[in-house]
Amino acid sequence: MGTDKVVSLISELAVLGVRTFAVTGGEPLLREDLALVLHHARSVGINTGIATNGFLLDGSMALALAQAGVSSVQISIDGDRDPHNRIRHNELSYDRAVSAARNCREAGIALITVATVVTKSNIETLPTLLNTLLSEGIRYWKLIPLMPIGRADKSELQIEPATLIAFLEFVRQARRRIRIQIGENLPYLGKYDSQTRNLVTYCPVGITACCLGVDGKIRGCPEMPDSAEFYEGSVLETNFDTIWQRGFVRYREDHLRHQDHDCAKCSWWNRCRGGCWVMRTGEWHCIKNWLIY
Repeated sequence: MGTDKVVSLISELAVLGVRTFAVTGGEPLLREDLALVLHHARSVGINTGIATNGFLLDGSMALALAQAGVSSVQISIDGDRDPHNRIRHNELSYDRAVSAARNCREAGIALITVATVVTKSNIETLPTLLNTLLSEGIRYWKLIPLMPIGRADKSELQIEPATLIAFLEFVRQARRRIRIQIGENLPYLGKYDSQTRNLVTYCPVGITACCLGVDGKIRGCPEMPDSAEFYEGSVLETNFDTIWQRGFVRYREDHLRHQDHDCAKCSWWNRCRGGCWVMRTGEWHCIKNWLIY
């Protein structure tokens, strides 16, 4: 979508009472009109944020984002230097990401979060990364267990029961030192839920959030496959309000409870609601049997 269409859509969202407009990717900093778009959103009363790999987020870019009124920046750092750079096939990536966080802080951006995708290959580096984040003044850390997208079919990345338990034990201890949010792709964690989270967590798809693609098509979240199966409509054909009011039926009417016999009889239903729809595409959605009591 071009700048004019995006700006017009943001104005429409403001009238509807949308509170937050977050830009992710891909890499949002590749979009030349990003600061203009974010400034417009802020001017009509919408809080804005971006999720970035940080590679292009130098001092001048951080200042431009701050001047555009951006209230939050999330930077991806997936482990300490070696695993992070190995995943990205770029020896500069880790240092650029750490510098990006520093640049945002110096520019005065209010909320800086580091996001880490947790895999079997990087979980042992989380304590080292924690110390780095604290030394850089980072106070918020989002930890997202691997999802079945992209290169996640590689066995050396996939989380196993023992890995999950080790991860939750790490979070239980580390949250005393830094504010940690576990990704919504694991909505309920059994006995660990109250030990690793402050708030009850559900998949927000179609309830409080959705994803607008660069082609105008709307689906539940950015991690969902960009395919017709998950499309709810297009803002190039229908106004957003109509799509929001008439779409997302599968998420709002407990379809999973009727389609998944295991969910239908599960005592965790009211806390889990069938889990994450993206995790379900790889049949990774149910971790009940992994958790130790």
